Amino acid sequence: MRRRLLDLIVCPRCHCALDLRAYTSDGRGSAEEEVLDGLLRCGSCSGEFPVIGGVPRLLEPRLLRRMAPRYPEYFRAHPRLLGDDDGDEHVLADTLESFTRQRLDLPPPGPALVAQWHRNFRRYVDGTIGEGALRGKLVLDVGCGFGRHMYVAGLEGAEVVGVDLSGGVDRAYAVNRRRTRCHVVQANVLDRPFRDGVFDVVWSFGVLHHMPDPAAGFRAIVPFARPDGGTVVVWVYGYAGMTWSYRLSHMRALHRVTRRWSGPARARASTVVAAILSALYWEPLGAMRRAGLGGIVRRMPLTDYIDHPWRTRIAGVHDRLSTPITHFHDLRELSDWCRAAGLQYICVNDTERRGWHASGRRAGA
Repeated sequence: MRRRLLDLIVCPRCHCALDLRAYTSDGRGSAEEEVLDGLLRCGSCSGEFPVIGGVPRLLEPRLLRRMAPRYPEYFRAHPRLLGDDDGDEHVLADTLESFTRQRLDLPPPGPALVAQWHRNFRRYVDGTIGEGALRGKLVLDVGCGFGRHMYVAGLEGAEVVGVDLSGGVDRAYAVNRRRTRCHVVQANVLDRPFRDGVFDVVWSFGVLHHMPDPAAGFRAIVPFARPDGGTVVVWVYGYAGMTWSYRLSHMRALHRVTRRWSGPARARASTVVAAILSALYWEPLGAMRRAGLGGIVRRMPLTDYIDHPWRTRIAGVHDRLSTPITHFHDLRELSDWCRAAGLQYICVNDTERRGWHASGRRAGA
């Protein structure tokens, strides 16, 4: 992490400023020095949080315990950060572990697919954020995953902070490390780990519907946007009224069964389903496209995965099948969220009848 982040993050317990103690860095010895391992400490409540692999981990002990096996050396040196194992399991811990497994053990491709990342990003923001509008803006990417939207926003000239609950932040950090204006944080946004009112744009694509309470997640992220015109953009799953192909792509009935299974069992199920879809769906669609039927193929769900390698296909199925929590929303619900948050210039619309896009601006808050 660069020290610039200290201007943006706060203690997730009491929301006061954090101090940074660096253990190892990239040795630049300048304002752009990257702290690779260190410790963040709150002078108000004495809370302590690790910096591991260049990423601040603003997590409570029960969530840090799920990450500890991946960073044994750090936590052997700092066992106090893990607290006492009281056996209190929580769905957030399962969500953290599920997405960590998806993004680290089943890594997606990197910037070689940046053109595809850009097309996907534009589908989320067109009509709200035009080409070139991000230059010089400060952006918060809530649920940044492996960092593809951060990467594109950086290309468009923004300074971006990506936050994610899962260990996928390691992947986001690796993808964006060479960009000095891209920062990554591992945290639970419900703990409000950022200063209010500092971001020009706050977005969250495909994330809120995996939270225990999506409406609470929306309420938590809106105050991060500037009160004098900051933009908030979200995209969530829909279901009622959606096309048959959208319903099929989410395999809702199968999800009801697999969500009762252990994490490893859900991961194995994702692999099996991905193999079936590859043989019976993606490969035939690829053949149709090569035969000149691309127009038909584009109207089918999940067609991006035709060009993706095997591991990415598994990750895509995992996101729809194996996550501990999946909610589905509708237009009225999204509109109510925006109005309750006091947003203006609200726009809610479906995206090719596969999900809901909502945006608005804070003004006069």
